[in-house]
Amino acid sequence: MGKLILIRHGETSKNIDKELHSVNDEEGLNETGKKQIRLTAQRVAEYAPSIIYSSTEKRALESAKIISDLLKIPMKPVENMHERNWGVHIGKTWEDVKKILDRMTLDERYFYTPQDGESWQTFEARLIDGIREIIAKHKNETVIVISHRGAIRALIPFLLNRPKEESLKYSFDNGSLTIFDYDDKGFSKVLVNDTGHFVEI
Repeated sequence: MGKLILIRHGETSKNIDKELHSVNDEEGLNETGKKQIRLTAQRVAEYAPSIIYSSTEKRALESAKIISDLLKIPMKPVENMHERNWGVHIGKTWEDVKKILDRMTLDERYFYTPQDGESWQTFEARLIDGIREIIAKHKNETVIVISHRGAIRALIPFLLNRPKEESLKYSFDNGSLTIFDYDDKGFSKVLVNDTGHFVEI
């Protein structure tokens, strides 16, 4: 049996302002974010992970590098684990975008493609492809994947074998742990959005 550890990157200033990051955003972790990830690294050490896969976004790569250096394990950037491309909505706050989405039915929201962006459906499909590819390479290992709040949220229905609306019940904090055991039969939940390691912050 393998173990999949999903970690949301550490805090950025845009996270504080609840602003959507752009694709290939140049903003990295703030000081709180770096501290969060150092504490996260201490926490995941108990699971003895063998490798870290990371979204190619700067904030995720910085998080992966901190954990890689502290745990002395390799890290590998992967293209398909980055956050959803919100196109014309980039730079807006999540609350502004949510006002648009809340007027839609679930199916409309699922297939809605912002101008110059990607739909929930497309986003979900590339994330699932990415996770399947990773676990196929690490059948009985513990693997860390550094990603984003929206990405982990979009993966939840697949991991829990639930309908797509299940994702709307979840949110994920910076530096949080979401852990699933996996084998040939599928995934089983261990932890979701755990931040118990932040008692110092």
